[in-house]
Amino acid sequence: MPLAILCSGQGGQHADMFASVATEAAAEPALRKLSELTGFAVAQGPLTAGADALAENRTAQLLVVGHALAAHAVLAAQGVEAVVFAGYSAGEIAAHGCSGALDAIATLDLVAERGRAMDAACAGAPQGMLATIGLRLAEAETLAAAAGVAVAIVNGPDHVVVGGPLDALDLYEAEAARRARHVRRLGVRVASHTRWLAAAAPRFAAAIAASPWRAPAAPTLSGLDGRVVRDKAAAADLLSRQLHERLDWMRCLESVFEYGATAVLEIGPGRALTRMIEESFPRVAARAFEDFRTPAGAAAWAVRQR
Repeated sequence: MPLAILCSGQGGQHADMFASVATEAAAEPALRKLSELTGFAVAQGPLTAGADALAENRTAQLLVVGHALAAHAVLAAQGVEAVVFAGYSAGEIAAHGCSGALDAIATLDLVAERGRAMDAACAGAPQGMLATIGLRLAEAETLAAAAGVAVAIVNGPDHVVVGGPLDALDLYEAEAARRARHVRRLGVRVASHTRWLAAAAPRFAAAIAASPWRAPAAPTLSGLDGRVVRDKAAAADLLSRQLHERLDWMRCLESVFEYGATAVLEIGPGRALTRMIEESFPRVAARAFEDFRTPAGAAAWAVRQR
């Protein structure tokens, strides 16, 4: 069964997230660069920072992308190959690194710049994001417009994420709680994939244009609409637009399977993407890297999917 690799977005980072890769030689370049950029000794035991520090925008992006890069390096060293890559939000940058468009150092440098650009763009009024399940897209759009927030990510027909200023998000949450079966604030402090991040796009596009991005070894998909990113110009355009335009993650997942994948491995902390696959595509074999006690266990499962 051909394998797809999906890279997690923000929200799943935790103190012990690097425990299984910390002593793996293949992970060392990514972990060394990650320590340099975050100030955390990521290969020397649990992260000592509190939850608030781990949720800080730039730091969170670096941690989740760094974990995906380290995990993929270990898996690749054990013979794991994928037919297609995709990533959720910040995880899309990790997907480009894992597919060979960028090395680990360049990938993490881009993530750091992405975080800086986003933080500069949203300085001022506090922002956030909120997920609802059980609220159809059209209804979520109507409620969002009335409250003053915007739909940021479409995860499924009734699984929607919105973002915006916190005071407007409070209004949306109060109304959505009466209509949806599940409402959850996300551990994200910016309104990613909404108009409030538009000012970050030119700066990040310039950073990608100046990067050593090259054609990847396997298709890497855009979270905007699931199209394959074929060259640096497209990468600069799509990855910068991703900052302030809505993601259609469901369409991206559909494209993953159009590229022939019949099994999925999520890398990065947590298993949020795995749960989405289990809910929307129950016949697809899906596991998360963190489901396994060791990287060798994850690699053995992935190799069996060939």
